[in-house]
Amino acid sequence: MRRAQSLEQVASGLDGWLADLALVDGVLVPNGRTEVLPMPTIVLSGNPHDGRRLAERFAKGRGWLRKDATAVEIRAAIDRALTPGARRRSTAIVLALLVLAVIVIAIAWYLLRLRV
Repeated sequence: MRRAQSLEQVASGLDGWLADLALVDGVLVPNGRTEVLPMPTIVLSGNPHDGRRLAERFAKGRGWLRKDATAVEIRAAIDRALTPGARRRSTAIVLALLVLAVIVIAIAWYLLRLRV
């Protein structure tokens, strides 16, 4: 974990180091522009309205957390932010298996029907 003084410092990479995730204090987010950080970003905010609004300003915004979030909430948010692709893949795999099962059942039904 490293601490950056500004969003520009994070975007440029600290000493050649690129973070896996950025936790950004909402007061650092300037008005009226979309921030392009190269990593998923979670905004820390005092309330849900501001948190959602500020998180939408990041190209890779992954939501928001209360500034007084517990360690469990922070960990859960980080886990969600870092694994969205895995969830989408697992959902696609389950869907593909269901479609395959329907096809196999349809073929088996058709073949059994030919026997009778």
